[in-house]
Amino acid sequence: MKITEINHFSHQHKLELSYSGTPYQCDGCKELGFGSCYQCNNEKCDFHLHENCGVAKPIATHSFFKNINFKYEKKGKQGKTCKACGKDVQGFMYKSKETYLHPCCLTLPSTLNGNFNGRSLRLNLEVKASTKCLICQNKEISKGKLKGWAYISSCGKHCYHVGCVNNMNFENWKMGYFNQSQSGGVTNGLVFIKEENGGSSSGRKENERPLMGYALNLIVQAVLGAVVSSWIS
Repeated sequence: MKITEINHFSHQHKLELSYSGTPYQCDGCKELGFGSCYQCNNEKCDFHLHENCGVAKPIATHSFFKNINFKYEKKGKQGKTCKACGKDVQGFMYKSKETYLHPCCLTLPSTLNGNFNGRSLRLNLEVKASTKCLICQNKEISKGKLKGWAYISSCGKHCYHVGCVNNMNFENWKMGYFNQSQSGGVTNGLVFIKEENGGSSSGRKENERPLMGYALNLIVQAVLGAVVSSWIS
């Protein structure tokens, strides 16, 4: 059962579980979020927490790290980056020795399932990309330093770094390119996906482009924390 109201050390007012129809920046971990969140009803506050940041577990584990416990910490570490996405940990985080994870990265779904015009799509979260990311055109987020987690389709055609999608979300959010679709999901405007040969997505077969967009949209919403339960297996 979900906790509908909390008192949180990071804010002076009570926070209620609500639904944000537009992306917000979490005041805990400083990452973007969408959908279910803890929010202050005081209009002057504009305070949001990811649901996972609001009721964070003091100790957490992840299947990518066998027999390792991550401890929840309230403050980020300057110069330290999240093992999953490669971005700085500026707020709430999980730490084990020298490995850091954003709470929203630690809780990413391991599998996303979708169906586009009768075509099944399964995206698996992997500890590293086995093929080039369709956004950055590399297997690693930072050459020689960080491989970064990635969502990869079972067919192997669709590969996106969590970090690249995260960065794209921030850029589009700052530019005002997000809007709410009629179905209640997030649509993402002006997404530019490169071909593996360096060209634009217009070089792909016409019937593949909508599926690429659908796959990317699933990952966008997963990274924002707006995943529909039927997508997860």
